[in-house]
Amino acid sequence: MVGVGVKHDWAERYRPNALSDLEGNEDRIRRVRQWLDRWVSDSVPKKKGLLLSGPPGVGKTTLALAVAEDRGWTIIELNASEQRNAAAIRGSATRGSQHISLDQFSSEGPPSGRTLILLDEVDHLSGSFARVSEKRIERALEPTEEDSIVLRGDSGGKAELLNLLSSSQQPVIMTCNDPMRLWGSGSGWRRNRDRFLRLAENVNFQRVGKAVLRRVAHKVLDAEGMSIDSESLDALIEGNPGDIRALVKDLQSLSSTERGHITLPAVRDLAEVAVRDAHVDVFKALRQVYGNRSGSQARRILMNSDKNPDEMIAWFAWNNQSVMDQRDLAAISPAMCRSDSSLATKYTNRAFRSWYWGAALPAQAAVAYSPSTGGSDAYIGYPNFLRRGSESWRTGRLVERLSELLESSRSSVREDLWPNLLAVHDKQLGGDPGDFSVAIRLGLSAEDHLSLHGIPKSHKNSKTIIGAFEEMKRGQEDKGSEETDEGEIGNALSGTQFTLDGFD
Repeated sequence: MVGVGVKHDWAERYRPNALSDLEGNEDRIRRVRQWLDRWVSDSVPKKKGLLLSGPPGVGKTTLALAVAEDRGWTIIELNASEQRNAAAIRGSATRGSQHISLDQFSSEGPPSGRTLILLDEVDHLSGSFARVSEKRIERALEPTEEDSIVLRGDSGGKAELLNLLSSSQQPVIMTCNDPMRLWGSGSGWRRNRDRFLRLAENVNFQRVGKAVLRRVAHKVLDAEGMSIDSESLDALIEGNPGDIRALVKDLQSLSSTERGHITLPAVRDLAEVAVRDAHVDVFKALRQVYGNRSGSQARRILMNSDKNPDEMIAWFAWNNQSVMDQRDLAAISPAMCRSDSSLATKYTNRAFRSWYWGAALPAQAAVAYSPSTGGSDAYIGYPNFLRRGSESWRTGRLVERLSELLESSRSSVREDLWPNLLAVHDKQLGGDPGDFSVAIRLGLSAEDHLSLHGIPKSHKNSKTIIGAFEEMKRGQEDKGSEETDEGEIGNALSGTQFTLDGFD
C-alpha cells in the first residue's frame, strides 16, 4: 500500500495497486488468484465470471482494479452510475469480451495480456432476468432518426449479463453487496441464482479483523508522517465494523484537526459526530431498535441499515405485531400512517425530507412502545408479503396497468408501490378479500383485486368475490361516486410538501 501522486482522498491515495498489498480475506484472495492463474495459462476456466460479494469497504473493487494493474491487463469498467441495460452492456462489455487485448501486439505488452471486464455493484441492476429482443438491442446500439428511446434504465441488463458470462473469451469480475438483491425477491430467486452460479464463481468477502485494521492504520499514518497512541487507535478501531475504507477516511478526518499526533479526545469527538457508512443487516438493525430507549440512536441505526425507508416501513409493519400487544399497536398506528403518507409524497413532488420522516416516525414509535426489556431478543421475521407476490400470474398485467394509471415506469411500481399494496391486502395483516375499496378507487378490475390478494381465478371462492365486486362497482357508478373518488384521488396526489402539521 503506497501513496500515489497527490490524490486528496486518502481512500484513493492508499488504494492497493497489487494483489500482494491487499489486507484481510487471505483465503478469498487465494481463490481469486487460482481463478486468475487459469486465465494466464490460456486455459479458459469453465466459469468465466467471478462474483465478489460482501459488505462495502472490504476491498472488492480494489481487488479487481489491482488485478488489472498487477498483470498489465486492459480494463473495461461499468459502474452503478452508468446506464447498464442490455444494449449498454452489449456495446461496452460483451463485444469487448470477444477480442484479444491489443496490448498483446505491442512490443512492450505482456505476453498473456487480457481484457478484464469489471461490472461494479451488479446488485443495483434493476428488473428481472427476462430477455429483450435482439432487434431492440440492435436498434438501441445503432438508433435511427425515427427511433425514440428503445431501452430505458436497466431493461434486459441481467439477461445480457448472463449472455456475457456464457460467451466471454475474457475474464469478467463483478462486485455486489447483497447477492439476494441480484437474484430477486420473487419466487424464482433460486432459479436465477442457479443460472448465474453455473457461469460464475461466488467469492464471499467478510469484514476484516482488528489486527488488519491496526496494520492498515499504521501504514497510512507512517506514510503521512503522523502518529497515534495505542489507546486512541483501539478506540478508533472499536467503533469500526471491519470497514477498511471507513477507517482510512476516519484517519484523514482526524489529520485535519490534529497536528502530527492523534489523541484520544479527538477520536471520541469523531465518534460522536461520524455517521458510519456500514452495511447493517436488517434483522440485526431491528433487534437493536426494539431493544433501544433512545430515539436518536434508533434513527441512526436505521440510517446504517441495508434497507431504505420504503422497505423498512414494511419490516416494521410486519414485526411490530410480534413485538407489541394490541394496545401498543393501536397507539403507534397514527405514526405509521403518517410515515407512509410522508413516503408517498415523493411521487408528487421533490420532498426529499419524506425519507427522513418515513424512517424517523416508525423508529420513534418502536422505541416508545416496544418492551423495555427483551426487545433486543425479539424474533424478527421476513415479511411474507415481500417474500411472495412476484408470481407472473399476479404481477405481469397488474403492474403494467398500475404503471399506466400512475404514469410511472413498471420498475418503479414493482419496487415502490407493489410491496405496499401487497401489505394492505395481506390476510395476516388484516387484508379482507371482501373489501374492494382500494381496487375500485384505483380503477382496477375484479381479477386485479383477486391478484392483489393472491387468489387465483380458479379458486373456489373467486366467483363469489367477483360477483360481489361487480355489484358494488355498479352500485357506485349508479350513485355517480366514481367521479367523487377520482376527485379525491386527484386532491391526494396534488398534495404539497409533507409536514407534521396534521400529526398529533
